[in-house]
Amino acid sequence: MDNQYITIDKIKWWIFNQTGSDRYAQPLCLIHNLRLRPIKDIYSNSYDYPVNSRTLKCEDCKSLHHIPRSIAEERNYVIDKIDSKIFKGMRFINFDNEATPIAEVKKSTKDGKYFITATLFESKVGKRLVVFAGERGRNEKTEIFIEPDIKRLAFDQKDLHPTDVFTKVEVTFSDGSKAIMEKKK
Repeated sequence: MDNQYITIDKIKWWIFNQTGSDRYAQPLCLIHNLRLRPIKDIYSNSYDYPVNSRTLKCEDCKSLHHIPRSIAEERNYVIDKIDSKIFKGMRFINFDNEATPIAEVKKSTKDGKYFITATLFESKVGKRLVVFAGERGRNEKTEIFIEPDIKRLAFDQKDLHPTDVFTKVEVTFSDGSKAIMEKKK
């Protein structure tokens, strides 16, 4: 993770390891690549501006760069944002519900624009199939839960409704009963 360069909130960030310390995020000017320094602004006073300022200055272009958080919070946010990309690709076991994945299938359209992932979990309450689907590169997706032991079809209320992604979702359980989610016409 040494010497990474990324852009977040219209600022270049140089990520490096300080000797004997955690990673550090240094803001840089997009044009001159000079370090941006915090200056006193409405969010800070003469004593705390190095950590509470939301305004950074480049000495060559004299441009002011505004960030949505204090410089101290923004540095943490940048590191967390980088790590979130790593965490997104990791497999997690949910010990809270004692659910462990037992099978997974991932598919994409030929052009790679859309994806679907189905993961079958075993937990103390039985099997659960979790289906994620959506358009790559967008944060919005649908997350559908199918629980055959209790004949339940549900979705994550914080995500897209399944009918925003699919025209119809139909599940037939082993006893022949069905659960359907269908787009209203």
